This record gives sequence, C-alpha cells and structure tokens, in this order.
Amino acid sequence: MDMRTTVQYAVENAPTLEVSRRQMAISDMQRKNAYSVFLPQLDLSSQHGISDRNPQVAGNNKYVSQLGVTLSENLYDNGISFIKYDSAKITKTIAELSYANDRDKLALSIISQFLQYSLVVRLLEVQKAQYDIVNKQFKSISTLYEQGIKTRRDFLRFKSELRRSQINLQSANTQVETTKADLVKLIAPTEIIKNTEFSFNVEPVNLELVKSVPKEKPNLDNHWLFQIARLRSGVFSNDVSIARRSYWPQFFLNGDVSYASNSYWKTGSSFADNDYTAWNALLTVKFNLWDWGIRNRNITIAKDQKIQQEKTIESSLNEFIASNEKLMLNMGLSHNNFLTNQELLGLETESYAFLENEYRNGRATYLDLIIGLRDLLNAKIQLFSSYYSLRTLLFQYQYHEGKLYEFFQ
Repeated sequence: MDMRTTVQYAVENAPTLEVSRRQMAISDMQRKNAYSVFLPQLDLSSQHGISDRNPQVAGNNKYVSQLGVTLSENLYDNGISFIKYDSAKITKTIAELSYANDRDKLALSIISQFLQYSLVVRLLEVQKAQYDIVNKQFKSISTLYEQGIKTRRDFLRFKSELRRSQINLQSANTQVETTKADLVKLIAPTEIIKNTEFSFNVEPVNLELVKSVPKEKPNLDNHWLFQIARLRSGVFSNDVSIARRSYWPQFFLNGDVSYASNSYWKTGSSFADNDYTAWNALLTVKFNLWDWGIRNRNITIAKDQKIQQEKTIESSLNEFIASNEKLMLNMGLSHNNFLTNQELLGLETESYAFLENEYRNGRATYLDLIIGLRDLLNAKIQLFSSYYSLRTLLFQYQYHEGKLYEFFQ
C-alpha cells in the first residue's frame, strides 16, 4: 500500500471516524424530525372495555366502545418550529463539516506516521550500507593484520566499529517494525488487524516536491473549524431567540378533522349507526403575566451560554491561528535545513571518498576513516530526516487550508 491507498483505506475502516459518521446520521434524522412538525399527522384511537357506576343511570351501557381516526395539523406556534428547523439544518451542516475535519485530521495522522515509517526504512537502508562498508573494511584489515601489515590496534578498533554497526542495524530493524505497528493501529480496527497482513511501500524521495515552500499563510477562513464556528454562532443565536419569544403573547393555531364511532359493542347498534365526522380550527392565545422571573432568567441563561460557547470556540481558534504561525516558521526553517543538509551530504560523500583513498595509501589513520564514515552516515540521516520532516509540514499546510483530503481524491 502506498501513502494514498493507506489514507483512503483508513478513511473507510478506521474506528475513529465511526463516531462522526453516526453523528451525521443522527443530525440528519433530527433535521427530518424538525421538518415533520410542519406536516399533518394521522392518529388512530380506540377504546374498548367495561365501565359502570353506582347508582345506576337509566340507559347506561357498561360496555365502552369507541374508534376514531384524526387528521391534525399545527398551523402556527409563534414561529418556534421554524427556528428549531433552522437550527436542525445548521446542526446537520456542522456535523458534515465536523466529519470532514475529523477525516482530514485522521489523514494528517496517517500521513505523518507513514512518512515516519518511510524515514526509518530509509535509515535502515543507510545503516545496512554502513554495515556493509565497515564489514568490508574489517575483512580487509583482518587480512592485512594477519599479514603483519596493520597493527592490532587498527584491527580491534575496526572490530569494535563493526559490532557498533551491528547494534545500530538491529536497533533500526526494531524501529521499523515498531513504526509499522503504530501505523497499522491507525488505519484499521483490531478485528481487521488480527486477520490481515499489511505491507507498505516506502514514500519515495522526490526532491521536486520540496524544491520550494509556500510563502503565503493559509486562508484559515476556508478551514473546517472556522466554518463550523460561524455556523454554531447561528445555533446559539436561535437558542436566545427561542428564550426571548417566551415574553411574547403565544398564539397557537391548530386544526383537525376526525371520523369516529362509539357505543357499537353490545348495544344493538352497528358501527355505522353511530359514526360521525367532526372538524375544528382553534386559535389559542396564551400570555403569562407573572412567573417569578423564570423567563427573564432563561433569557439571561441563553445569552450567557451563547457567550460562553463562543468564547470557548474563540479560544480554540486562537490556538489554531497560533499553530498556523508556528507552521509557517517551522516550514521555512525546515526548508533551509534541508538545503543545507543536501549540500552537506555532497561534501561528506566527497570527503569520505578522499579519506578512503588516503587510508589505502597509508596517508590517513584509522581514526580519520572512521570519523569520515560516521560523518557521512550522519549527513545521510540528517538529509532523510529533514526531507520527511519538510514533507510532513507541507501536508500540514494543506490541512490548514482545508484541502488535505482533496490531494488523495
């Protein structure tokens, strides 16, 4: 699996997104419920049983029977239903944007871990190459030592360096397996992990991708978090509006049409003998004159909750803005480090080649050669580390733009 396939697989299977998917489904059902309030409702009611009283009344029938169908419609409720429906629509949109943000955060986590896995694999390759060089040198030194050309001191130092290289190689192998396991945990639930063997292709080094970095800051207005913040403000305002409407005179306009029949069980009458239709259109006016300050406190509570929630969101957005500033700074520094490390690797490669030739000709010591080899190894490690670090920061930039997942479509 390459990085693109891994991200797409994780979005489909990672358990971390299941909560967001369910929240989207819940908000959609809540929106449908809020809309259904505007539609007529059809109710079936039935009563059958025995009823009696004492003293008896002439003509009293103790067998109760009633069956009816009622079609009813709430025509107006002071606009409360319209406000709640508006909030439900906004909440559904918020759930969709939250899913998009959670999906992008997951994608960024997968990308960061995938690039880290690619880095440790590259470093393993470097350690293997270094081990091969040291091993080759050690075999050569061993032969020359047996022939009495090289000293025991050089032989023992090269042997120690070989063992050190073996330890580093084992450590690099362990790090690759550990990083791979961490990546697998992010992309699939435990049930799938147990029954699936995952294999990942290392993200190749492409110098064109890091040739330059963006100079302009991402437009955060388009980010999911800022879109969500604007929408949530609308929901909070609706809550305040609903609380304020409790001060208004309340008008309720209801209408219903019904068809029913009663007293048809053990009375000698059929259902049709006593059936009837009825309708009504009722305007109810309600105005509370005194409630010991409940409505006023409810309005204050709604306003304070609005301010509280908006301040919490503002604090979170400020942290995101600060992280955006740090991103631009780190990206610039990382790019400069990468260019410097690229130049350094060229110099160290040339230097080691020169030292190796000088050592063969007896004009350089063992210590010079080992230091040159270690410097070359460190230069490769720094180059790969700075490259993959810069790639990670560039993906973070896309996340801040709100366009990260688009890259993998």
